[in-house]
Amino acid sequence: MQSLKEELYFHTPAKFADAFPYLALVAGSRTAWPQEAPIRKRFHQHVFVYTIGGCGLIELRDQRFLAEADSVVWLDTAQAYAHSCAVESENWRYLWMGIEGHGLNALYQFLGVQQQPLFLSKDPRAVRAAFKAVIGFLAERSPATDALASAAIAGLIADMIAPRLNGAAPAGGTADEGRLLTVLKAMRDDLSRSWTIDDLAMRARLSPSQLFRRFRDMVGTTPMDWLRHERINQAKRLLVGPDAKVSAVAAECGYPDPYHFSRDFRRLTGYTPTKFKRDGGY
Repeated sequence: MQSLKEELYFHTPAKFADAFPYLALVAGSRTAWPQEAPIRKRFHQHVFVYTIGGCGLIELRDQRFLAEADSVVWLDTAQAYAHSCAVESENWRYLWMGIEGHGLNALYQFLGVQQQPLFLSKDPRAVRAAFKAVIGFLAERSPATDALASAAIAGLIADMIAPRLNGAAPAGGTADEGRLLTVLKAMRDDLSRSWTIDDLAMRARLSPSQLFRRFRDMVGTTPMDWLRHERINQAKRLLVGPDAKVSAVAAECGYPDPYHFSRDFRRLTGYTPTKFKRDGGY
C-alpha cells in the first residue's frame, strides 16, 4: 500500500487583496497513484497543475490529455473535468495552485484552453520555481503573501502563454485578438515606457476606438487601467525588497513623477508607498 504524499496550504486574502491582479487561495503538492479515483472537485476558481514526475491523465469534454513532466495544466474547475494518475505510470507527482484573477476567464476562453489545456515552457526551472514560491508564500502566511504570490503568478502566466502569443493566432481566436495579446505582453515587458493609446493602437494595427472596445471586451477593463494595475503590482513586489527606494521604484514602474506614483499607489491599495515599504507589504 502506497503512503499518501500531500502538502496543502489554504489562504484567506488580506483586507486589500483585491488591489492585486491575482490571488492564490490554495496551493500544495501531491502524489497520485494509478488505483486512485479521479479528482473531480468543482470550485469557482482556476487551477494550475505542474507535473514534476510521472504522468497524469486530464479529461475535458470527452477529450483526454497526458500531463507529462514539466507541463502545466490549466483547469477551470467551475466546469466539468477530471484528473488522475495515468494507468501506465507508476505515480503522478505534481505541484498545484488554485487562483482567482482579473481577466482569467476571458484569457482562458481566448486561448482555447478548453480545447488545449496543456502548456509547455521554454524554462521549466522558472515554472517550478514560481509554483514552489507560491506554495512557500502560503505556508509562511506573512503580511506580504498576497503581494508576493500575485507577482509570482503574473510571471507564471506570462511564461505559460508566451509560446502561444509568439505563434499563430490562438485556436478559436482572430488575428485582431492575437494582436491584443501581443499588446498585453508588450506593456508587461516594458512597464517603464510612457505608453499612450495611440502607441498601443499602432502596435495592434487597430484604431484607438477599436483597441479600446476590443480590449475591454477581452480583458474586462481599459488598456490604461490594466497598465496601471500592472505597474502598481510590480511596484508592490519591488517595494518589499530590502534596498528599495520609492523614487527608483516609481521610475522603474513608469512613474517619472513620484507624486503621481504615490497618488495611484494609494488609490489602488489604500497605502502610501512609504508605509507599504515600512510594513513589508500588507
